[in-house]
Amino acid sequence: MKTILNALLALGLLLGSSINAMADITWTLSDVTFDNGNQAVGTFTTDDAITTFLSFSIDVTGPASAAAFTAAQMTDSYLPGEIGIANADFSQYVDLSLAAPLTSAGGIVPIAGGFDCPGCGTLLVNADTEVIGVTGDGGIEPTAAPEPSAVPFLAGGVILMGMVLRRKVVRAI
Repeated sequence: MKTILNALLALGLLLGSSINAMADITWTLSDVTFDNGNQAVGTFTTDDAITTFLSFSIDVTGPASAAAFTAAQMTDSYLPGEIGIANADFSQYVDLSLAAPLTSAGGIVPIAGGFDCPGCGTLLVNADTEVIGVTGDGGIEPTAAPEPSAVPFLAGGVILMGMVLRRKVVRAI
């Protein structure tokens, strides 16, 4: 019985103190301008593993009307180091290369280069040419406070610890 209680105690404390899965991340394009005058504006959402686009709303607009479009698809296989945006038949597209991979914590990731095709306008890289990611919890970084789903496990571990200590006190008396 003592071994089972100790195992349950360890399991409860381990699960109670574990980090739970992070939320999806919404990324916003910032200062994405090409030398043909077009701009890419909008947002896209990735899963917490940065392997899948869950949703997007991106427009490429400007004077190079042949290259202007509303995104109909984004290419998951480019993640997490590159962003590929295209119209339905992929005849118009934008490719953005990131200076660092997107992360599951969100944050600011500079865009190192890219192009807007057809005509392939080249990205004008400025200090604020970047994507800004905010997690589903509003950009609040994880803190020491447990998430609600961890509270029952933590409580179970504390209860089991109390039971073990109580048995030791009762045996000592």
